[in-house]
Amino acid sequence: MRAEGVLELLRDVKNPFTGMSIVDEGLVTRVVVDGEKTVVYVAFARHTPPHPFAMALIWPLQAKIIREMVKVLGGRLGYFEIVDDMTLQRYYPVEEV
Repeated sequence: MRAEGVLELLRDVKNPFTGMSIVDEGLVTRVVVDGEKTVVYVAFARHTPPHPFAMALIWPLQAKIIREMVKVLGGRLGYFEIVDDMTLQRYYPVEEV
């Protein structure tokens, strides 16, 4: 699937706080398709105030967005990752420690 197709699928994922599509809102900043691997970059860190209290409030919303992204992309793509575009933190798949 091409990057445009991935973006179109992700338009169905809404930010639970605003009700807007995460694509239209600018939370999805880049999609890289390289053969069977797709990497979706999201702008979570740049939109989260660096205060511990704000981070604690926003994390459940971000986790819900990630779950919805996985639900939408899971059956349609092979291997995919969801990565923060600023910190490069990988939100999916989660590595077991």
